Amino acid sequence: MKKKSTQMLVTIALLVAMHIILSRFLSINAWNIKIGFAFVAVFVGAYLYGPIAGAAVGGLGDFLGAILFPIGAYFPGFTLNCALTGVVMGLLLYKKQTPLRVVLTAAINEAGISMWITPIWISILYGSPYWPLIISRLPQIGILFVVEIVVIFLMIKVMERIKAPQMMAEKATSTDDLKEKRKELRKAKKAAREALSDEDRTVKSLSIVDSIIGSEEYKNAKNILIYSAIRGEVSLEGLREPAENDGKVLAYPLVISAKEMIALVPKSEEDWTEGFHGIMEPKKETCEEIKPEDFDLVICPCTAFDEKLGRMGMGAGYYDRFLTACKKAHIVAVAFECQKADSVMAQEWDMPMEKVFTEEKVYG
Repeated sequence: MKKKSTQMLVTIALLVAMHIILSRFLSINAWNIKIGFAFVAVFVGAYLYGPIAGAAVGGLGDFLGAILFPIGAYFPGFTLNCALTGVVMGLLLYKKQTPLRVVLTAAINEAGISMWITPIWISILYGSPYWPLIISRLPQIGILFVVEIVVIFLMIKVMERIKAPQMMAEKATSTDDLKEKRKELRKAKKAAREALSDEDRTVKSLSIVDSIIGSEEYKNAKNILIYSAIRGEVSLEGLREPAENDGKVLAYPLVISAKEMIALVPKSEEDWTEGFHGIMEPKKETCEEIKPEDFDLVICPCTAFDEKLGRMGMGAGYYDRFLTACKKAHIVAVAFECQKADSVMAQEWDMPMEKVFTEEKVYG
C-alpha cells in the first residue's frame, strides 16, 4: 500500500511538471484566448487515479506554472477552472471510458467551464464586458471541443497499451501471492489435525458421525458418497454400520486420471485394494459405480474451512469437478474444529458447502 501511494505521488508530481510545460511553453496564450494541450496531463492523472488526482494535477499545475513562469497577472479563478477540469475528467473517465463519456467530458470542459465560467474571471480581471467575451471565445471553444475529443480518444488507446502489461504483471503477482497463502494455510491446517492424538481423533470423529446421523440430509438420503480417511482426516468409519442398518448405500471415491474421480460401492472386504501411497481404495472391476447425479448426499473431506462454508481440499480439484455434476445432492464437509480458518480464500471454481460438521458444532 505504501509503495502504491509513493508511486501515485511521484506520478502526480511528474504530471504537474508536464502540465506546466504544456501550458507555459507549448500553448497559445492571449488575454482572452488560450489554446494548448495541458489538459492531456490532467486527463492522465484522472484516468489513473480519479477526480481528486485530476484536480490536483490541474490545480497545482496552473498555480505553480503561474508562480514559476508567469504570463500576465495571476488569478485564482483560472486555477479553479483547471482543478474543475480534472474533477470532470475523473468523474467521467476514471475506470470507465465510452464515446458518450468522452463527448460529455469535452462538452462540460469547453461548452461549460471554458465558455461560461472563464469569461467571468476575465471580466473581473480586466473589466471587460461579459457577453462580448463569450462571443470572442466561440472559435476557440469550437476548435478545442473537437481537439479534446480526438486527443482523449487517442490518449485512452495509449493508456490502455501502457497499463495492459502492468495489469498483467500485477495480476500474476497477486495470483502467486494468493497461491502461496493458500499453500501455507493448507500446510498449517494439515499439521493441526495431524497433531491430534489417535484417541482425540477417534472421539471427535465419532461425535461428528453422530451429528451427521442426526441430520435431515442423512435421514432423507439413499445414496451417500463418503471417503476413507487418510493423513489425520475425520474418520467416517463409524458411519458404515448405521448406514447399512438404515438401508443407505455408501460409495467411495476412486481417482482414475489426473483430473477425474468416480464413485464406487464396495460390497465386501474383497472389493478393496491397496492403492497410491498404501491408501485403501475400492476396486473398479468388482464395485458398482454410482453416477454423480444419483447421489443424495456427498460428505467431503477438507484441509480447512471457514464460517462462510468455504472449503479447502488438497489442491487437486477432484471433488470440485465431481460436485458440479451432483445436481440433486446435498454437499457437506466434515472437519475438526482446529481446521477452521478466518478465510480459505475461496476461488471461483471452489464449490461452497451447505454445512460443515465439526466435533463442536454444525456450521450452516
